[in-house]
Amino acid sequence: MEIEEYKLDSERLRKNKNSDRILVLQRMDGKNTLSTKGVPDNRLFTGENKLHAIFDPEESMWYLKFDAGLLPEQFKQWFTTFDKLLTFVKMYYEKRNVLVKEVID
Repeated sequence: MEIEEYKLDSERLRKNKNSDRILVLQRMDGKNTLSTKGVPDNRLFTGENKLHAIFDPEESMWYLKFDAGLLPEQFKQWFTTFDKLLTFVKMYYEKRNVLVKEVID
């Protein structure tokens, strides 16, 4: 593969991000996680359970989903952009001493 072809393929991959993105969560250092209904699912921090941001092409909207378990009521909504979804999730979890460490797409 020539260098020009590689650059074109890399640019195309960067622009066409995955429609199912995983939000990796991490506890804040030195703080206990908080929740209105007890402790958040510890599997979210070990990778056994994952929080997904999914794009629905029919609706042209983003929504959230766990691999296992029920979503908090606040997460049961649609978002017009991934950035709005990510901002909402970050604000929600920061109040609970949890950080969005990484987005895997």
